[in-house]
Amino acid sequence: LHNACLNVGFFYAKGHGLQAGLAEGVMAQARRWFGLPEEEKRRIALSPASHYRGWQRLGSNHPAAAASPAAARPATGLGVPRHGRLQDAEFQRLLRAYIGGCLQLGAAILRGIALGLQLPESYFEGDVAGDSYWVTRIIHYPPLQPESSQQAGSGQQAGSSQPPGGAGAGAGGAAGGGEELSCGEHTDYGLLTLVFQQEGVTALQVKNAAGRWVDAPPLPGTCVVNIGDMFRLLTNGLYTPTAHRVLNSSGRDRISAPFFYETNFEAVIGPHPQFCRDR
Repeated sequence: LHNACLNVGFFYAKGHGLQAGLAEGVMAQARRWFGLPEEEKRRIALSPASHYRGWQRLGSNHPAAAASPAAARPATGLGVPRHGRLQDAEFQRLLRAYIGGCLQLGAAILRGIALGLQLPESYFEGDVAGDSYWVTRIIHYPPLQPESSQQAGSGQQAGSSQPPGGAGAGAGGAAGGGEELSCGEHTDYGLLTLVFQQEGVTALQVKNAAGRWVDAPPLPGTCVVNIGDMFRLLTNGLYTPTAHRVLNSSGRDRISAPFFYETNFEAVIGPHPQFCRDR
C-alpha cells in the first residue's frame, strides 16, 4: 500500500469484503433510475434547498462554470435529513448496504496505509476519520459520440452523502486538442476514493509520471482506489494524488458509483510532525 500510494496514487483492491453482486446491483438500479422520464428525476433535483444533494441533468455540471462564493450559499447543517428522496425501497436498501461495505473497506485500507507511513494502525480512527463525512455519487456517462462538439458536459448524476443521501458532482470538458471527455482531469479532495467499475466498459484513465494517460480497466473482483488531496497535506507532500479523468468512448453507457471516504466533518488536517523533520 505504501509503495502504491507513494509512487502511483492508484491501486486495485482485491478481497475487499463487499458482498458479491452488491455493487452490480446498485449499478443496475441506477441504470433503471436514470432511464426514468426527466420529469420524474426532476422531483429530486439538486438545489440550495436540498443542500446540494440530488439529481443534476446532463451537462449541468462543468469545470468552466464559476463557483459562487461560500458566503452566498446557504449553510449545510449536520443532522439535516438527506435520504429517502429516491422513493425506491430496493434502491435505498442496496445503497445502504453498499455504503456500509465501502465504509468498512475504506477503514481497513486506511489502517494499512497508516502502518505503511509508520503511524499507529489506528491513526485514522477517532478524531481524524473515525466518523467519516463520506460522500457517494452515482453517475451516468453516456457514450461519447465521435462527431460531437469539443464542449463536453458531465454525466447526469444522483447520489448520497452521510448519512445516506447526497448530491452527485462531476465535470466534463474538452481535453487538449479538442478531445471530448466524460469527466475532465482532476484530483479528488478527500482521503480515499473507491470505485467498483462496470464490467466491460473501460473509461477511467490515470495520468502516469510521464504525463501520459493510461487506462485503468475494470478487473473482476476488484475495486479501484486512489488517494486524494488530504494525503498531500497530511504527509507534507510525501503522497501526491494522481490526476485522472473519464473518457467513455466504449460505445456503451457507463454507470459509476464512486465512494469518497473523507475525514471527520470537523477534523483539522495539517502536516503530521513526522513528515516535517527532513522536508
